[in-house]
Amino acid sequence: MANEDIIKTWVQDRLKETSSGYSIKQGNLSKEGAREWMPALYEAMIHASKSQNNERGSADFTYIAHGLEENQDYLIIIETKPDVSNLINIQDGRLLMDPKSTKEYAVNGAVWYGKSIQKETQAFPRIFALGVAGNYTRQKISAYYVNETGGIIDVPDTEAFAEFSDSQIDEYYRVNVQHKTPKSELRAEQLADYSEKLHNDIRSYTSLKSEEKAPLVAAILLAIHSKNLSLNMLNGSLSYHNNDGVLIFNAIQDYLDQRKREEPDFNDEKIGVIMSEFAFIKTTKPLYTPVNDLGNHSPLYQFTSELFQVYQSVKIGDDADLLGDFYSEFVKYGGTDGSVLGIVLTPKHITGLMSDLIEVGKDDYLLDPTTGSAAFLVAGMNRMIKQIPKDEHYERTFRDIVANRLHGVEMQRSIYSVASSNMILRGDGKSNLSYGKFQDFKLKSQITGQEPQGTMYARADSFTKVLMNPPYSQGKKAPEIMFIKHALELMSKGGKLAVIVPISVFVSGGKEVTATKFKEFKEWLLNNHTVEAIITMNLQTFYPTATQTVIAIIRAWEPQEKKKTKLVNFIDDGYSVVPKKGLIPNGSQSAKRQKLIDVVVNGDTATPDFMMPIQLTVDNEWVHNAHYTNPDKPSDADFLQAVADFVAFKQDMILHGKDYLFNDQSR
Repeated sequence: MANEDIIKTWVQDRLKETSSGYSIKQGNLSKEGAREWMPALYEAMIHASKSQNNERGSADFTYIAHGLEENQDYLIIIETKPDVSNLINIQDGRLLMDPKSTKEYAVNGAVWYGKSIQKETQAFPRIFALGVAGNYTRQKISAYYVNETGGIIDVPDTEAFAEFSDSQIDEYYRVNVQHKTPKSELRAEQLADYSEKLHNDIRSYTSLKSEEKAPLVAAILLAIHSKNLSLNMLNGSLSYHNNDGVLIFNAIQDYLDQRKREEPDFNDEKIGVIMSEFAFIKTTKPLYTPVNDLGNHSPLYQFTSELFQVYQSVKIGDDADLLGDFYSEFVKYGGTDGSVLGIVLTPKHITGLMSDLIEVGKDDYLLDPTTGSAAFLVAGMNRMIKQIPKDEHYERTFRDIVANRLHGVEMQRSIYSVASSNMILRGDGKSNLSYGKFQDFKLKSQITGQEPQGTMYARADSFTKVLMNPPYSQGKKAPEIMFIKHALELMSKGGKLAVIVPISVFVSGGKEVTATKFKEFKEWLLNNHTVEAIITMNLQTFYPTATQTVIAIIRAWEPQEKKKTKLVNFIDDGYSVVPKKGLIPNGSQSAKRQKLIDVVVNGDTATPDFMMPIQLTVDNEWVHNAHYTNPDKPSDADFLQAVADFVAFKQDMILHGKDYLFNDQSR
């Protein structure tokens, strides 16, 4: 089989798998086939030869994807090349359209066909042009959109064409061509608008400390959720016994007391901490004092009115997560990353991903050692509940999960109240949340009788799953490796831990960790546990915080021995930063996420640029980029681009008075 036939076979096989609208008969695998398949396309290619000699052109593959949502057709053009160095030819950021480029490079040729078709006919207003280069085991794909006037838009890479199937192409087009908010993010965008208004009102009418803002919102949401509070109850009284803050506080207290009476397994230990964190709303006078600008209502009335709008605009019974999503949006304000709470919030798509990577199940005992806003516990709880069979035992299994299988530790009182409130808002008030330092958290089997005051004991014999995002850069007091070590010490044999940390933690041990201590940690880890995977994440995962992170998957109490670790490059995860919107999915995230799960969890193979199985040692590197060498030979365009980049850099340095950097005498 000729080299190019091999890559064509790969494309053909992938299209059968991922594009429901594609069949071999629909592809113009030959000029004759094109005429029979779609006469309009055949005629539009009359002058489209990639040699640009005014003769007829014929793409390697074409098919129509029929969008299911917008009832629109999209023409997909695919060109192939057997060598990845012939995927694309770009110079100074511009896709070259000269005859040599369109003939010798897959993307350039596909785009040329798209532009030629748009020039000849209006029958195909939406065209995606894709180039594929490589062989059956290793390939690269790049794509462009060609609009009605022949203009082009660079769009995100595809994973085996899944984004160009009938079911996904509308959303892919919406996000990457129309630059609209992904449908999955529309709700978050609406909640962000509510959040921004509420945050601005709190700042305008009160002088609350940063750490009081999130508990204030939690208190009001709990009061609304209790059904013990109506807006007309807040009358602007200045009485110490009957002001608006007292009424909200009492509504929460009555609700939690009622839950305690009606549900024997309701975890009432958290009630005291929650209520003490909410007590400030009773005594902070600016909160309950009427303001002329607010129609002589108190700020608390205004805030409650706004939160009632949120509460009434969602279906609590159908989607209890929505209030939590709103709450997560709100706490971003003050630092845009959760610093209003003194924590860095883990993005929702990461908590769900990590829950899937360690396969949290309904029979697991799940621990989050650094609970924060309880996002990991919620992700784990949701995954557990989805696995419960819809039979006569459903309610009993559900109660078992929320009462016995969710555990967390949080050392900051305000954040502890946030986590507890968040779980209650999402339908659970029974999860076992402990207030204190994680290093003081022990199993019952670890009791010696000489524990210092403040020691906490888990309500589980051990844990089968751990999800965690330890606090970053805590230095000598609590380096991330110590959180990982202590969490593993609490786990049963064969349990799985997923942790997301700065990449430096697995390169050098993190800040303030000596080389000796780091080596000791790695030796302990390999001698006692199995590092199954270390996944390098998107550089923008914690945007706008500039922290390169990795996710490590570790199996507890099974020594590494000769088992290899999957070092994964997941920098391209399908999420991109959009100005004023932050990190959002770009339409390719589902397929890329599934590929990661297939490789890490299901044992699928992958090319070295994505995953390398490496035997970890105490002395070698534990991240993907330390082992991977790009086998592709650079093209002429790559060389010219490198030269252009260097010249631009040198000129910039000279303009800023740093010409000494290029002075040979300074070496």
